[in-house]
Amino acid sequence: VKSKMAAPLVRKAILMSSNRSTKQSLLASLRAHKGFLQNTVPVSRKCCVCGIKTGHAESEENASPTEQSPWTLMSAVCLVRRPVIMSELSDVEQRYKTHLEQLHLESSVLSDHELQVMEETIKMQKREKMGYDDDDDHTATILAADKEDMAADKLQQFQPAGRATEADQTDDRQTQLRKLDVPLYLLVKQRLGNKATWVMPQGSRMEGETLRQTAERILMTCCGSHLRTTFYGNAPCGFYKYKYPKNLRSENNVGAKVFFFKAELAGGDVECNSAEVEEFAWVTAEEMKEYLPQKYLDCVLPFSIFI
Repeated sequence: VKSKMAAPLVRKAILMSSNRSTKQSLLASLRAHKGFLQNTVPVSRKCCVCGIKTGHAESEENASPTEQSPWTLMSAVCLVRRPVIMSELSDVEQRYKTHLEQLHLESSVLSDHELQVMEETIKMQKREKMGYDDDDDHTATILAADKEDMAADKLQQFQPAGRATEADQTDDRQTQLRKLDVPLYLLVKQRLGNKATWVMPQGSRMEGETLRQTAERILMTCCGSHLRTTFYGNAPCGFYKYKYPKNLRSENNVGAKVFFFKAELAGGDVECNSAEVEEFAWVTAEEMKEYLPQKYLDCVLPFSIFI
């Protein structure tokens, strides 16, 4: 690091120096500095958790034989469907909302409609004092009061849709059109080893892939290409480690390290075309307890509820 910082200082000294001999010695020093940097071997670093190497690789002569990790690296996707409608207000929230509306009403400026109502009221009072008969006026003029009556009639005819959908009534968890006021998370019944287990979509990392690229590939493989998603970042949001059963465990294959990436549903539907996935479900954070093992649930629940 010090050698890299010295190069700009040497260049600055060459420009400021007026002595020819001094310039020649400084130029020689700069050439020697460049040769030192060119002969420096770049450092390769290795992550202590996942074992992936970063930085420049060493030359073939100086490279040491690669050590294979006994842990299988995996990526998993915590796919969330955000709430579609606002959740119902509590009693405190409802009273606070009413209070804010009253404050806004008291401090707001009169609207054009309210000014029109006031003007028409004053005109009607003047006509009554002058003995003007409204029946003699055959002009088709729509007053502000008439507009209020028409708006009130339309409001009575309007029927808002219910908060509960057909999927809520039938408890269909294979559709995202349920529990519209809370987040939903995608779980799949995926074959891991000899049995199928409910997990978030996960899979093993291939050589040359980043963990983020693995997560994107696994989501497309398990859930189809019609699912549109947006990943939140390149860094994992959670980590889970487990060991394989003893009959499947070996010296070079102890277990798996799973790195979770959070993504948001942007559109599309899930299509289970993979032979590894038997079924899927869109569940709330509370409903996760019915599917996931307790140890797995304790790992994914903290980063799932913060969206």
